[in-house]
Amino acid sequence: MNMLMPASVGVLETLLPVAGSSLVACQGLKFLLAFRRYKSQSWHRLLQPGGMPSSHAAVVTSLAITMGLIYGWTSPFFQLAAVFSGIVIYDAITLRSAVGEHARRINLICHREGVSPKDDLLENLGHTPMEVIVGVLIGVLAALTSFY
Repeated sequence: MNMLMPASVGVLETLLPVAGSSLVACQGLKFLLAFRRYKSQSWHRLLQPGGMPSSHAAVVTSLAITMGLIYGWTSPFFQLAAVFSGIVIYDAITLRSAVGEHARRINLICHREGVSPKDDLLENLGHTPMEVIVGVLIGVLAALTSFY
């Protein structure tokens, strides 16, 4: 038996359901918030990136917290998951937000110049810090609920 992995812990039995539940919770919340805001069913929000809350932040946080709870906070498994989470969250706030801003400006230029591309570029790719914080909280809640 591998000393680093307890016999009762498996990726399919523990880690993927936690990640999946945090993803479903975030995407479902996005759908409900869009429904509340626009008073219509916004099925496309179930699959689109960006917006409140950050499912990226929720998934990586839930995985990192679960790894910490299972393997210990000083284990290399938790440390790798924590670093990975930090990279994904940083990317969601900075890089993907910049890409969304570029898309907004390109769409504006295209419309102003009368260029009609097939589809506008998707502008809502990144997250605000508040969207990420809510995603992190959902991830922590999913991990703790699953573990306890």
